[in-house]
Amino acid sequence: MGYTIIYMLLSYCLQYQQVPILCYHNISKADDGKEDLLHISEKHFQQQMQYLYNNGYTAITPDGLYAHMNGGAPLPSKSIMITFDDSHETHYSLAVPVLNQFHFRGVFFIMTVCLNKTGWLTASEIRDMSDQGHIIACHTWDHTNLALHPSYNVNEQIVKPKALLEKITGTSVCYFAFPYGEWNEQAIKDLKQANYIGAFQLASHQQSTDPNFTVRRIMVSGKWTAVQLKEAIDKAFILP
Repeated sequence: MGYTIIYMLLSYCLQYQQVPILCYHNISKADDGKEDLLHISEKHFQQQMQYLYNNGYTAITPDGLYAHMNGGAPLPSKSIMITFDDSHETHYSLAVPVLNQFHFRGVFFIMTVCLNKTGWLTASEIRDMSDQGHIIACHTWDHTNLALHPSYNVNEQIVKPKALLEKITGTSVCYFAFPYGEWNEQAIKDLKQANYIGAFQLASHQQSTDPNFTVRRIMVSGKWTAVQLKEAIDKAFILP
């Protein structure tokens, strides 16, 4: 009940629809029972996406969300956003085929330090994901916690990764996910100066004073059944 009251009040203050945003990390081929908040098997990911599809969810993009937040553009009544952090190669080889099966567009937050390395996404894979309609966004160069290390190099962590991803995809890279979901006012200021449109965090409440750069997500456990996923969504977000 407490969560419901908080998010009803927050939704009223922000004056727009609160869209559930899911955050995935590593996806594995094996269903070995070792799944957690950072690991999910292809089988369970497929089951979760099947549930969303069967229950009428529409996967929206950050552009759609921000058009709604800032200009009142309409969204489907059961909108959801599906995001992925950390540039694992399985995002391309396992997640994208499942997303395509259900006509869902994913949002992939890339850390560029591991580009083209074994087990991580390559430039050609990132370009192909973008060409297929999935969204490529930034997750710093090397996953530095910007809130914990305020002396970080802005050019190295924020500016150059954006430019590199734009060169790879041939499109604008406008969105950012804070490593570990942690942020502070200086990081938001740096992102704005680097011409990002918005940023995504994790557990903290979205700030009414700067909602574009504090959009909430929830981490999805690989152990969740479809029913548990629904319960987590309903607990964390208010659906219309």
